[in-house]
Amino acid sequence: MSQMLTISDFPAHVRLMLLTARSRPRASEIEQIRELVGGQGPALDWQGFLAVTEHHRVSPLIYETLNQIRPEGLPEFVRDELQRRARMNAFEALNSVRKMEQIVARFAVAGIELSPLKGVALSQLLYGNPNMRHVGDLDLLTEPLRLPEQMALFAELGYTLINPRSRMTPNRLASYVHFWKDFTFRSGDGRTEVDLHWRLFNNRFHAANRLLKEASYTNVTVFGITMRVFSLEDQFLYCAAHGAFDSWTYLKTLVDLSGFLRLLSAAELDRALERAAQLGLLAQVSGAIHLANDWMGTEILSPRLLSPEEATARRSREHTTKMLLVQDFKPDRSYSSPAQWLRLELQLVPGVRSLAEVAQRFVWRPRVWTTVDLPDELFWFYPVLGLLLPPRFYSVEE
Repeated sequence: MSQMLTISDFPAHVRLMLLTARSRPRASEIEQIRELVGGQGPALDWQGFLAVTEHHRVSPLIYETLNQIRPEGLPEFVRDELQRRARMNAFEALNSVRKMEQIVARFAVAGIELSPLKGVALSQLLYGNPNMRHVGDLDLLTEPLRLPEQMALFAELGYTLINPRSRMTPNRLASYVHFWKDFTFRSGDGRTEVDLHWRLFNNRFHAANRLLKEASYTNVTVFGITMRVFSLEDQFLYCAAHGAFDSWTYLKTLVDLSGFLRLLSAAELDRALERAAQLGLLAQVSGAIHLANDWMGTEILSPRLLSPEEATARRSREHTTKMLLVQDFKPDRSYSSPAQWLRLELQLVPGVRSLAEVAQRFVWRPRVWTTVDLPDELFWFYPVLGLLLPPRFYSVEE
């Protein structure tokens, strides 16, 4: 029997995380926070609270909420730890913007435009503060043109290509760009990893990839630096699709989604849902909104939404719930077999073309190139090796 849980079904420390991670909390939510922190109910596992907030990468927003509400009963060591994380995140946000400014400026000299995805730009757009979202990798969007030149520009700026790790011959580069969505570079000081995207998702047939051809953009200013980013509605759609594909492993993305739902006007949300239907994303977006209704206190009842019982929407919520419960509310991305990886992707991108895409990506995977370094003249032999050499690790990001 599948489990479809609401926030009331979770342990107190998880409920507190989900309540305090809400932007613009309502009076009723503030009262629930005060009751949980004040000990009106089961004893709260404060170490567990710190563990899940760190795992799900929502500490800065939670610190901001608790600092504004100042509920009685909050242990000093919890406040101090959240404050330490928030300060560290603020430094990382500033470092991220500085690195981004340097990269974007150098690429602009070469006539190449980059746009940030998520990150501090989304934090500014969604929360009005660049420090509210956990700072991780720096994601930049480019065109899949002049990529050897773009790789050389990163090397000039002191970055090393770490994914893929194999040397990039012309045939390997063409194959990689066809089947995969980004390169990963690491800065010389080791503090920053940059994902350079030419697609949003690996699978070329994922409906959200159409956003790139039809996206609308806006400008946002972060620490005095103006950035060109997806419009609020397109950011919302990308957030929902990204979270669904990631099975909401880190609830940071669900927190962002609920932030969108509290920020978007009824007319803006209606336009976004209409666009989701046109793109073929309505099932994934509907599942995301139903999950936010269950866990993040949103109350979206738009007639444009698909039913909570629609197959894709329900499977996404069931899988997310299962992962949380099985892994003590701190799930990871790992998948133990190609079958699990295949099943996840094909649920969200069904069809024969998608199946063929996933199969070809498996046999042309770059890790085989690293294991057996053939010359480009023998590149045609790699699909055979891809079938013979067992995969070492699978994740939704591979």
